[in-house]
Amino acid sequence: MKYLIIGASSIIAQAFIKELKAQTLAPEIVTVSRQKYLAQSSSEHFPTDYSIESTALIAKTLADIGHKFDQIVFFNGQLHNGTYTPEKRISRFDESYFQWLLQCNVLSQVRWFQYLPLLIERRSFAKITVFSARIGSLEDNHSGGWYSYRMSKAALNMATKSFAIELSRTHPNTQTILFHPGTTDTPLSKPFQHNVSSDKLFEPEFVAKQLYQLQQKEMLDKPVCFVDWQHQTIKW
Repeated sequence: MKYLIIGASSIIAQAFIKELKAQTLAPEIVTVSRQKYLAQSSSEHFPTDYSIESTALIAKTLADIGHKFDQIVFFNGQLHNGTYTPEKRISRFDESYFQWLLQCNVLSQVRWFQYLPLLIERRSFAKITVFSARIGSLEDNHSGGWYSYRMSKAALNMATKSFAIELSRTHPNTQTILFHPGTTDTPLSKPFQHNVSSDKLFEPEFVAKQLYQLQQKEMLDKPVCFVDWQHQTIKW
């Protein structure tokens, strides 16, 4: 099996790579991330800033080498930083925060989507997994708030669904999965964990195992599905 891991510097991605090595005999792993030290975790590593130019260069390099992947997983995404936090009320909506999340949570993935058909065999049973969040579901929104983050994840879901439908016309056996990992003990969720019960706060290793098991399944919703860590369908 050949894996392309994008956003490989995340804590969950690193746990997933360890799970792959524990469960799979000699997996070939190509990693893409901002961190260069990850070369030791993979067969090949490509540092990136997720810009248009960087994405195009790496993708074309992989295609020129002749790489064809069985599994492609996107772990990258952001929620907050030292400047921005989720807006609970519309009066706090911050366009700069929204633009930053669009770059991190949507455009960095869509830029890669443009090249993925070159990196998958047309008739192979490949899978593309994109980390999303239940908070991006329109039907599941019962509490409002978190405007920019909700909108960025909803946009990611729509972009991924549209891409999966288009890809299925040339790669009919490829399955695309939007994956909600649940609240995981990582820096992304750290400021918001005080309202999460202990049985709903997951270790990265647990999420990695759930993701690995999900990827071994034949999903019924083709060409794209939106599921959680329990492998249960989430409403769009």
